[in-house]
Amino acid sequence: MSVWPLNDPGGNARYKVAIPRVAGRAAITKRQRVTRACDACRLIKLRCNGKRPSCGYCATIGKPCLYSASKREALQIDLHRLEGKVQEYESTLNDILMNCPPGDLKPILKLISQRRPELLAAFNNATSLPRSYPSTKYTLNLERMHITARGKPTAGLGLRREPLIQTRSSQYWGLIVDDDVASHLLSLYFAWENPTWHLVDQELFVHDLETCSTRFCSPLLVHIMMLYGCSLSYGMHSFTDRRQEKALSQKLYDEIVRLWELEKERLDVPTLLSGILLGLLCCTFGTDRLGIGLVMRGASLYYRLGLHKEGAPYFDCVNKDLKISMVRAQKLISWGIFDVQSLCSQVYRKPSVWPKPPSIGFSEEEARALDEQLTWSPYPFQIPLFAARTYMITRLRCDLATLVNQASILALDLQDAPPTEATWAQACLIHRKLVEWELRFPPELLLERNSTPHALCLRMTYQCTVVSLCDIFEGYTVEQSHEHSDFDPAASKSKAIEAHCSTILLYKHFHGWKSVPIVMLHFSCVAGIHSIARIGKPGQDDLKWTRVLESSVVGLWNMAVSWGRLGKAFLRLIAFILAKEQIRNDQMTTSTAAIMDQLDGTYWTATDTASLAADYVVYSVMPSNNSAPPEGSGQRLAPHSIEDLLKAAEKLTI
Repeated sequence: MSVWPLNDPGGNARYKVAIPRVAGRAAITKRQRVTRACDACRLIKLRCNGKRPSCGYCATIGKPCLYSASKREALQIDLHRLEGKVQEYESTLNDILMNCPPGDLKPILKLISQRRPELLAAFNNATSLPRSYPSTKYTLNLERMHITARGKPTAGLGLRREPLIQTRSSQYWGLIVDDDVASHLLSLYFAWENPTWHLVDQELFVHDLETCSTRFCSPLLVHIMMLYGCSLSYGMHSFTDRRQEKALSQKLYDEIVRLWELEKERLDVPTLLSGILLGLLCCTFGTDRLGIGLVMRGASLYYRLGLHKEGAPYFDCVNKDLKISMVRAQKLISWGIFDVQSLCSQVYRKPSVWPKPPSIGFSEEEARALDEQLTWSPYPFQIPLFAARTYMITRLRCDLATLVNQASILALDLQDAPPTEATWAQACLIHRKLVEWELRFPPELLLERNSTPHALCLRMTYQCTVVSLCDIFEGYTVEQSHEHSDFDPAASKSKAIEAHCSTILLYKHFHGWKSVPIVMLHFSCVAGIHSIARIGKPGQDDLKWTRVLESSVVGLWNMAVSWGRLGKAFLRLIAFILAKEQIRNDQMTTSTAAIMDQLDGTYWTATDTASLAADYVVYSVMPSNNSAPPEGSGQRLAPHSIEDLLKAAEKLTI
């Protein structure tokens, strides 16, 4: 038996025969992969060698070697082409919106045929849009402002890195925006609108917003505050470009209407505040009768429920920390509501629904303690930074609101009757208290030390109240006792108008017209109307009054972009007064003249006048140059609603 070697698994090594080797072949060169065939090779499905400038096949047949764009390149070319077309269409549509009156197709078609004649064919041949639309992501957030600010320096004004209010629970309240947008818009509301009246307590609102509680927060209230935020928002590249804000505002308003029907009968603080805020918005739409009804309804219910009284059960709380906040919030909200209904009573000549002001309030020591460490900055900017003085201003506003309410009641009593010695004495007393109120201003709230919007608005509320009180009595003389001889309506009114218009200039200087509280519509209208009476008159500083007129007109113009029809109605009224007083364009600034030129059938139409339901009261402050009543003649300045004045003016121009 033979033994197989261990190292020979295939058989006996003695039987192995070497196999002769032949010469090896040269290594085959690996073919390079061609990423794209030329057009000729692709047509006959021939493998192309990809040589440039001519492949082997094209060189053989003697034809040019051409390469068409790939599918990806073709898609990119189409995308760039469509983006360019979209930009062209947007530019054309923007011109249409700016230059064509609503409801009239002829100017629109003419403009399209002039600018882009191919658009008409494109619109006619366009297929219908799909029924399902992609969800729109609104970018009205702080990030958007940071992005747009990079392309336009903001003169060293740094933007905040985070919103003032940061919510992570927007979906719980059914908002149609994400948390970032909700945080930004709520921050705008609290920074600009809320300090004027403090209708919503920020601390308790945010607490309920995040804990999903409904004592001081509700879906309706959040949506309304978001809508206010849209009116205060703008793009950094151009703050008059608020197309995204308007689109979101419409969605929010539709949701507010739906929620109002569900929540309007609830007797809680969020619902009452929602009604008041919604009423103020309706006033800016030019529907005062509806708006004031909502404001007065909310204020009346709050008073009848006793929510303004100390120890009201609604503001009870077991938590000691929150209990302190509840007491503070009740004072802020109660005085805020009283203040709003008093001003509405003054401006619209409606009865006050509060027979007396709240009995609760802030002492001077309490206000100073609460104001410690409080600051205000013009959100979304970080600077300038002011000491807010929120509670000291609130304390002063409480006293002023009481006088505003008294003057409003007096105006209603004298609406259909001339003043008597008793009512004159009452007016003298109110006027004296107003003067004393101004003299009590603490040094830290003087204009040179505090120019926050809510401090300036407080001043303007005072000045407009003096003007309103004097309007009632101007043109009358009544035998007065020595005790009440210090009230001169004409002189007091002239002094108040001077101060008010100077404050308007200060407001514009410090804050501009980018974000302004809703009450600035009223303040700008008063300044604009009264500035006209002083332009071109002997002894007047024309430079100052033309600047006042410009600030008021430009302010109203920009506010009309965000706040609605009432701003346009004020501008229309100013245009008629300018025409009546024969103020020429060379007596106005270029900006004022340009805006006034837009108010003749373009920016304001007869349809706008017909749809007004505005009871905003304007006194006949502009008698013609040759028909001023003689002193003491018994002729008074009659109050008229802006709706009546505009309709009468429209008839005169036909």
